[in-house]
Order: sequence, then structure tokens, then C-alpha cells
Amino acid sequence: MFPLRGSVMSHLCPLSPPAATLLNALITMSYQFFGVTPDHWCRVESLKEANWTDQQILDFAIPFDNKTGQHNKCHMYDYNYTKAAQLGYDAAVTYLHDLADQDTPRVVSCSARDFNLTQHESSVVTEWDLVCDRRVLYSTTQAANQIGYIISSVLTPFFTDRFGRRPVALCMSVLALLQGLASCLSPSVTVFIIFKCTHSTAIFSLVTCNFLIMMEMCTPSSRSTFGSLFSMAWAVACMMLPGIAYLIKPWRYLQAALTLPNLIFLLSWRFLPESPRWLLLQDRYKDTENLLVRIAATNRRKIPSRGALRAALTRISHQMRSEQYQRDHDNEKGESEHKIRDKALVAFRYVVSPYSTLQLAGRMCLLLMVWIFVSCAYYGISLNANNVSVDLYFYMFLGGLSEVPAYLLVMVLMVRAGRRPSLFGLFVVCALFIAVNAGLMFASTNVPVSAKIILSLLGKMAVATAFQIVYLFTAELFTTHQRSLAICHCCFAGRVGSIASPYINDILGETAVWAPSAVFSMMALLSAFLSLPLPETRNQNLPEADYDLVRVKEEDDSKNTISTVHSV
Repeated sequence: MFPLRGSVMSHLCPLSPPAATLLNALITMSYQFFGVTPDHWCRVESLKEANWTDQQILDFAIPFDNKTGQHNKCHMYDYNYTKAAQLGYDAAVTYLHDLADQDTPRVVSCSARDFNLTQHESSVVTEWDLVCDRRVLYSTTQAANQIGYIISSVLTPFFTDRFGRRPVALCMSVLALLQGLASCLSPSVTVFIIFKCTHSTAIFSLVTCNFLIMMEMCTPSSRSTFGSLFSMAWAVACMMLPGIAYLIKPWRYLQAALTLPNLIFLLSWRFLPESPRWLLLQDRYKDTENLLVRIAATNRRKIPSRGALRAALTRISHQMRSEQYQRDHDNEKGESEHKIRDKALVAFRYVVSPYSTLQLAGRMCLLLMVWIFVSCAYYGISLNANNVSVDLYFYMFLGGLSEVPAYLLVMVLMVRAGRRPSLFGLFVVCALFIAVNAGLMFASTNVPVSAKIILSLLGKMAVATAFQIVYLFTAELFTTHQRSLAICHCCFAGRVGSIASPYINDILGETAVWAPSAVFSMMALLSAFLSLPLPETRNQNLPEADYDLVRVKEEDDSKNTISTVHSV
């Protein structure tokens, strides 16, 4: 009806959505570069003060494991090191048995470590000793990033629905810049974890605002295309990140370097339009008309007269409001305005609106479980370089490179095969490749590195494609009033999985290097079967009322399409 076409995205907001995604990827995927862990061993203070060399300390005080061919990283012999320091290295080796309480010296854990700083100059691990019994704190630095996503998932819907997508995007961009730079000055790991959490909260709110604007500006035929291009910036960032981290190794400077690209979004924000759907829900007809005039000029299309345009927008606005939403809206403005209990009831109805019918509740439960598993599998596979025993910089670059065809594949699959069949096939493919990789690592310790890289990257490409489809699929299943809530609820669930992924990699991976891959493979397989009951949305307009959602049923074998109300 109106000249709103997907092509307008490239004219009105050319940099904002991809800039937000790029920032998100740089912060989220930098976890392993901040925590590069060089060789380490127990610190023996008395020997260090006696000017023993690192090699002398290793040979004298640290047990050697013949199986791994390395010195123990977290334990040392229980010698009288004060006496050894007085004797000197040569004499201490000669009278070794006199320095122990028994014939066979005990092996004990230690409270501090020394690091081989020639391998890596500075990381959060070396600065705050995040190894051995403190390793869980290193995993928590990544978990804090995902907890920030959860906080964002809770708060963002309220702010975007109340104040609009565009103003919230600007505020979050400024906050992200300030918090990112402040984290460079963290005096302790606790402060660093807090800043990681608040920084990621702002970044993900920024991404959500841009994603909502993009989805609500595009037509059904262009949503998959622009959704893929929106995510392409993630792949580009994953390829850029190893180069930046290689050139800037001190973690404080690296944090600053990854934060400054936020200026790109600030410079391009003025080109970012507000969502016309949100403007209509707020009865801001004049602003909507002005935006449509700009879009018409961009697409070189004629626009109806102002009177006809206002009449049509009024009809569309009424159509977009479900009866339940209107009832809540009226209650909020009417008698319940001064009653706390009624206001709480209105707020509760708003929060649970994606679960307002039995059909929607079942759909949301399936989506929540899929998001948990796909998020855990994606981040787990992406950040599993240590367990796969490959070079971190090379693995991250190839991982980003593998996502380029993944996001291009999204456009083809969503148009040709649809959402549901694509998800099932991609999850099964991911589960297969990662399971084979886990099996090879379980069966032998001499698996060729090239084989492990290929299997891991093929699995990652499949799960990255599936993750992008899940994101778009979720947005297509709900109305404008419910969409931001549904996406944020699902993102909340997804972060539960992504919070678990660093602990699976770092803690479980120390027990058995093949175990994390086995877990991620099982999660991908479960996601495949959970996606089957979801309804197909290919070539359908975004629903604008609960009535539309009820009519969107599972596509049967005859491929009958379900009619929905036209969106703007």
C-alpha cells in the first residue's frame, strides 16, 4: 500500500545496524584474547628472592608429568624452600632429600603462580592470576558479558516500547562508550567483571534497538536479505578481531581499541529512522507521515495525499492494536491510573503478552529451549580453540570467515526452503560434525589439527546459520506489541546457555578435551527436534494483532498459505 520497501534500509540507515553488530561481536568474542594464558607454574617466593632462574625453579620445585611432557601448572613439591634458598641451586640439588620431611616429597597445591611473559605480555589472566583454583573467575568474565545480555533482555523492551527504538539506541551507544573506556582502568578482576556486565548490557540494548527497527522497516521478501546483511558485520568483526588482538596485546589497550569503534555508530545515528510501526502505536501520525514521505522520496515513488495518507494510517493503527492491548491501554489511562494494584496488573499483562494464549505459550516454550541450546552450542564451538588445540588467532579468523557463507546461506534457505526445515537440517548437520570431532579426540590424542579445525568450522558454520534463522524466525512469530518482548525473553533464555559455555569449555575441558564438543553436539541435536513443531512463516507479513497470530498455523503438506493483515 505504501512505498516502504526493504531498499530503504540501505539509504536511511547505512551504517547504524551493522555498526551495532560489529561492536557486539568485538566485545563478546574477545574473551579468549583478554585471557591468553601463557605457561605458568607455582611461585616459590623464597627462591625468587634468592635470584634463582625460572628454569632452576621448574627443575627443582615443580613436578614433571611424563605423559604430557610438561611441568605441573598448579602443584609443587613440599620442600623447605627457605633452606634451599640459603644453600643455592647446586647444593640444594645435592642435598635434596634433606629438604623434604619424608623420603618421597609430597606434592601440594600453591596459592600463586609465575607466568612466562615472553609468550604474552599482559592479559587479565597474568595480571590477576586467573588459573588453577582461580580459573573459574576467568570463565566468569565471559559469563558476566552474557549476564549483561540478560539484564538488557529484561530492561530493553520497557524502554523501547515507552521511549522508542531510536532514542534508546543513542543513549545505549553513549553508555557503551563510557563503560568500555572505564573498564580499561579496572583495578581488580571484580571491578572488571562488573564493567563487563554493564558494558554488554548497553551494547546488546543497542543491537536490539537496531534489529527491531530493521525488522519493522522491511517487507517480507527483504527481511531475510537484510537480516543476513545485519549479521554479516558479526562475521567481519570476528575476522578483524584476531588482527587487532595480535597487534595490541596488552589487555587494557586492547579494551580501548575495541571500544572506540562505538564512535562509528554515534556518527551514523542521525541517519537511523524511528520504527514507523512504533510511531503508529503511539498515535504519532505526523511523524509517521514525514517518515513515509522520506521513504517515498528515497524509493522514487508517489505518495497519496496527506488526507488519504492520514486516513490509511489511522486504519492501520487500529488494525495493529489487539483487543487485549487496547483494553490494557484503556485501563492504564482510565480508572486504574491511581491504583497501584491495577497498574501492576497492566504491567504484568504486558510482560506475559507473548504467552497470552495457550498456542503462543507453547510456541514460546519451544523457542526458549531452542535459544538456550543454540546459544550455548554457538559460543561453545566458537570459543573452543584451547580444547581443539589450535592457534587462537587462526581459529578465530577462520571462524569468522566460515560465517560469511553461513549468513549468505541464510538468504537462500529462508527463501527457498523456509524457516522450519532449514533449522532442522542445520542443527542435524552441526550435531554430526561436532560429534565426529568429539569422537576422534576421545579415540586418539594424535588427531591431525587440520581435521579438528575443518570439523569444528563446518559445525560452527551450520550453527551460525541456524542461530541467525532463529533470530529472524522469532521476530516473525509475534505482533509489534509483543515482538520486542518475545525477542528479549528468548535472548534472556539464550544467555543462560551462553553463560554455561565458558564453564563447559574451561572447567569440563580441563577434565577431558573431547567432552565440551560432545555436550555441544547433543544440544544441537535437541534443538533440531524442538524446532519441528514451530509454524512456518515464509512469505508472510508480520502479524499485527493476536488475531493474526491465531491464524498463523503450521504449514501442512499442501503448502497452503495463511492470509494475514497487511503491514505498512
